Amino acid sequence: MRSIFLGLLSTAFIWDSLVLASGSETRIQPDSVAIRERLSHVVDQVLPPKKVKDLKYGVIVGSVGSGEVLFEKGADNLVIPASVSKIFTSYSALKKLKPNFVFKTALYYSGMVKEGKLSGDLYVKGGGDPSLVSERMWMLVNEFRRKGIKQVMGKIIIDSSYFDAEKNPDSRPKYLKDQAYNAPVGAFSFNFNTTTVFVNPGDAPGMPPKVYTDPENSYIDVVNQATTGNPDSNNTIQVSRTDYVKGDIGDTVLLRGSIPIDAKEMRFFRNIVNPALYAGHMLETFLEQRGIRVDGNVEEGSVPSNAKLILEFESQPLWQIVWGLNKFSNNFVADQLMKKLGAEMWGAPGTLQKGLATVQDVLEDMGISKNAYNIADGSGLTRATQVTPRQILKVLIAAHRDFGIYPEFLSSLGVAGEDGTLRNRLPSSSGLGVLRGKTGSLDGVASLAGYVPSRDGELLAFAIILNDPKVQYGRMTGWVDQIARAIRDITRK
Repeated sequence: MRSIFLGLLSTAFIWDSLVLASGSETRIQPDSVAIRERLSHVVDQVLPPKKVKDLKYGVIVGSVGSGEVLFEKGADNLVIPASVSKIFTSYSALKKLKPNFVFKTALYYSGMVKEGKLSGDLYVKGGGDPSLVSERMWMLVNEFRRKGIKQVMGKIIIDSSYFDAEKNPDSRPKYLKDQAYNAPVGAFSFNFNTTTVFVNPGDAPGMPPKVYTDPENSYIDVVNQATTGNPDSNNTIQVSRTDYVKGDIGDTVLLRGSIPIDAKEMRFFRNIVNPALYAGHMLETFLEQRGIRVDGNVEEGSVPSNAKLILEFESQPLWQIVWGLNKFSNNFVADQLMKKLGAEMWGAPGTLQKGLATVQDVLEDMGISKNAYNIADGSGLTRATQVTPRQILKVLIAAHRDFGIYPEFLSSLGVAGEDGTLRNRLPSSSGLGVLRGKTGSLDGVASLAGYVPSRDGELLAFAIILNDPKVQYGRMTGWVDQIARAIRDITRK
């Protein structure tokens, strides 16, 4: 009897393993039929064919524990995922680089250091760190200051050759210009390659507004052609980075329009053109704020073979970077990670193509053929990326099975009604505080994918992708949330 029992147990184990490996529907439990019927009813109510005749969509729900697909409709449709595509990027980065991986920014010098004076040039070799923001630049400068150098008599030369020269993928929409979410990438970058412009009314009507860039730097030139208007006048302030400046010296931010004298401070986020020069000028600014004088200019170049290493500055660990990437859907970080993957797996320079090849290898390992989808960048800020909801589900289930990365991956997802891009979503539903997901939105695209426990406590993974060029994503977001609420309310009882 014992051998028969063990044989049956072994057979059951093998069968369950096949179910998990396939990721497809192989068993239909009686209660699963009822679940399918309930979800199908909800989806048909939310997305009736007459109302959404041009809609292309896919919905899939699976049990994380068993791998059973509880519901699917259009799950094999190739659809535009928008920022849900970051699931592929972040999972691949954690899988290949590991959660505690760090980026390194290296500082070198030529010449000699004597009595606190560096007679040569200061070189910066960027390593693709996407977490180099103001606070961390301050920490880098503090480390440099402890080396005893109080004056750089030469130039600051930025070597960004660890990445290729492509700043933005060609697949991005051409109408995207100076928006902060369309920031370029670079091996040495600062503050997500964006700047913040603050505008306050002038002292009297007719006077120019008061303008501040944060942080202040010598890279950005502000041209203020705006005026201060009378109380209760129309606010017509426009802040744009001019297109004709190519970033060889710096960027120009142009202000036009009028701000009422009784208006509150306004804040604008804009991207920059040249990451290397921007980060280099910011390094110079922070050095001078710490009492370190720089005599030369900031330029691009290469670290010479005979240069001496001063220090290596480490980034935040990858898990922390991925946390910010997914919580706030940071396009810059996603595209930086894609090139870093390419450089680490295939050698420098890091390119988008090398990074995409790495993601393809990761997906192929879980049984997703390279010919079954198209991923065009790391962020999803393109309509060229097309994947299926079933492929997203496979990644979510694969992440859950890998305890080496799952805690970090899960914690990076937004929490419904509480934080990240889900902070204002599903606030009064049963999903509040328990649904974790990655959102996606473009014109005509609304998407959500992640995890949620059912009413019975069964952990579910799901993907909801809606594409309709004639419907604004804000309207479709409501449809997505209705389906997500229904998934949360699943019960096997």
